[in-house]
Amino acid sequence: MTARDDLLAIPDEVLRNGSIAQAALVHMDFLDSPQRWWTGFGDLDVAGHRWKGLGDLIAVSPIASGYSTSARQVDFTVAATPEMLGLALNAKARVRNRDVTVYLQLFANATMAGFTAGGGELMYGDPIGSPMSLYTGTMQRMPYGGTGTTQRRITLETWGIWLKRNAAPRGRWTHADQQARYPGDIGFERLPLYANGYETDWRK
Repeated sequence: MTARDDLLAIPDEVLRNGSIAQAALVHMDFLDSPQRWWTGFGDLDVAGHRWKGLGDLIAVSPIASGYSTSARQVDFTVAATPEMLGLALNAKARVRNRDVTVYLQLFANATMAGFTAGGGELMYGDPIGSPMSLYTGTMQRMPYGGTGTTQRRITLETWGIWLKRNAAPRGRWTHADQQARYPGDIGFERLPLYANGYETDWRK
């Protein structure tokens, strides 16, 4: 069933009773420890998964809803917990280029549960319909910092699916790409040594 079919299946009286709300569901496919959060309180069981209320997720930057073929960036602010700090320190291996998806979930019989740090309302109620994809991208850098000795902040930078649309396939100067282009060619096999300052005396 498509998102449109889900919406059409919602009774008209439910949509018009003034208690419809929405929340964001976020799935981050970290290596070894995928996370699912939603912008509400408590655990939420939707679409066969359990989404943790806020958890280590603090804020999500604005997501453009218009169609575009440019690589859109969405940033997430997460709590500086030991687990998140470990991911930031090992971002290249456990975070970078892995999938992130943001969904929109509708709720009926919604009531206000509180406010986000940015001033937005947090709602909860009865989930209706299936989650609708708002944003799909890949996770990139995970810089961390803060002020003083008590404030720490971790930001997860993500880019949309058009990030590498202009990149040529197999266009990297790596041994793996060279093998894909010309099997058996070892011209790039030692390139990492040179990139890290490797020197040799060619007269020997």
